[in-house]
Amino acid sequence: MKAGHRNRITRLHLLNTLFPLLTGEDLYLAKQIEQTINFASTGDTENPGQQDEFNEALVRLLQKYLTQDQNFGFYHWEANAGNRSFDPLWAREEIIAGLKEIAGFPKAMFFGTGLRLSLQDTKKNWTAKLDREYEDAVEYIRNLATYWTTKNSELTLVLL
Repeated sequence: MKAGHRNRITRLHLLNTLFPLLTGEDLYLAKQIEQTINFASTGDTENPGQQDEFNEALVRLLQKYLTQDQNFGFYHWEANAGNRSFDPLWAREEIIAGLKEIAGFPKAMFFGTGLRLSLQDTKKNWTAKLDREYEDAVEYIRNLATYWTTKNSELTLVLL
């Protein structure tokens, strides 16, 4: 299977997961959402562009869709803001600030993007060591989310 086709299937499953109220189990609707995001990011319904362009358009759509419900909180965290490398100290501060922002909602989504890029930094290839660092970072963020989320709230944590 070609990488482009595999990436498209991955994106469709991601969209189907993130927009269950719209798509149900219908991948055709997920494909329409994907085409909308593609068009918003590149002007072409079939071209998703770069991953960061796709993610940016996806975040805009999620913010618009999810924040219509006043009982649902949404926070986007960009791990690679300013092309910086991942630092648990600074990440902790930003993640906690985001979790506090959505803490009062019965349902919320913490949507993190750019984690892999921030870990990869200037390294050209993704290695087994980076894979372990990524898993450690995800576990670190999960632990923060567990600690800073109230028992009565339902948090969806998405890290891309």
